[in-house]
Amino acid sequence: MESTRARKLKQVPVGYLIAGVDPHKKKHAVVVIGQDLVVHSKFKVLNSRQGYEELLERARWQMMATGSRGIIFAIEAGGHLWRNLAYFLEERGIPFRLINPFTLKRWREGRDLNRLKNDYRDAEVAAELLRTGEFTETRLVQGTYAELRAAYNAYRRLVKDRARSLNLLKGLLDGLFPEFCQVFNDPAGKTALAMLSLCPVPRAIAGMTADEFVDTIRGGYPKPRLKLRKLRALHNAAQTSIGIQSGTKSLSIELSLLAQRLRLGGQQIEEVEERLVGLVDSMKDGEYLLSVRGLSYVTVAGLLAELGPLRSYQNAKQLIKMAGSNPIESESAGKRRSRTPMSKKGRPGLRWCIWTAAISLLRHNSDFRSWARMRRERPAYDHPLKAREVVGAAGNRLLRLAYALIKKQTSYRMPQMAEVAS
Repeated sequence: MESTRARKLKQVPVGYLIAGVDPHKKKHAVVVIGQDLVVHSKFKVLNSRQGYEELLERARWQMMATGSRGIIFAIEAGGHLWRNLAYFLEERGIPFRLINPFTLKRWREGRDLNRLKNDYRDAEVAAELLRTGEFTETRLVQGTYAELRAAYNAYRRLVKDRARSLNLLKGLLDGLFPEFCQVFNDPAGKTALAMLSLCPVPRAIAGMTADEFVDTIRGGYPKPRLKLRKLRALHNAAQTSIGIQSGTKSLSIELSLLAQRLRLGGQQIEEVEERLVGLVDSMKDGEYLLSVRGLSYVTVAGLLAELGPLRSYQNAKQLIKMAGSNPIESESAGKRRSRTPMSKKGRPGLRWCIWTAAISLLRHNSDFRSWARMRRERPAYDHPLKAREVVGAAGNRLLRLAYALIKKQTSYRMPQMAEVAS
């Protein structure tokens, strides 16, 4: 059987030059070597179309000078600065491969005991790694998948920003109005945000009657339906509040700004969610994944955005490895760990997506629940799984299921439904 390394080595044609690229914001460092590791040229080009055209021109000149059949680029995939060059090369039909920055760092430190580190050295190491087959086979997303990935990344950022603002809001309320979260379980609700935008200080609330307080909030926000019972309970709590009275004016201004930010963030999340739903509905693969009971539009959007076209994978193991949820073993001096944790050498966004999806499936999908029960309750000699291990295994099962559904272009059917149909 041909190994992965052997298959990768065949992707570097004989007689080709290798151009290692260390991308940066202003200038990219480039080192051109032959397959005998002889360095032919070192130079830097601007991170612009003019610089990219210069890069190709110098590459052609090196090919003519050395009599090479072609050139292949090895780009260090650190951060996001490699993407523009990669898409430029793909448009021109020029082959390139991506080098993992962690692999490059370890390789460089192992070769250079004096810890030599500069842009040209990184570019040269990237070219050497390509020559030995230590590269990543990456396909740039296009069309709907590119739109879906951009929208899902925006959704993740908005959710994180909202969570950060909400935690800051709770921290401020703990000092100014500790009883607030006892009345409102969700400080980001419509009634809670309306109250925080207008009158968050307990002393000011206590100085009004209950009807005056309710009318004040209603006057500022007439559109949303406010929970009057909650407002009256908050008025009663303000009478005996132990909140700090120093610096209340500045805190009330910050709370008002946070409330406006949370309201705007909620609207932005809803807008991006509508975009995600529209993109998933326009894809045939989305229809197959939505047939699995327990998967939402956002989860399906996350899976397709992080994985790209599932038909381009050779097997489901590649999906699990991409997520970094594959179990690994650790052995030293004949001693092994009793458990096999996740490798976590994959995309953290994809791993978060399948983890949250697995929790939802274990709650709402009877097939996954029965499958998980069997893993938890099997005999001791068969290594029963713990709660978190079950969630991780369910995430891997979801990836295998998604690959099978899209590969076979069929919808998901519950086991009992399949038996009735047969």
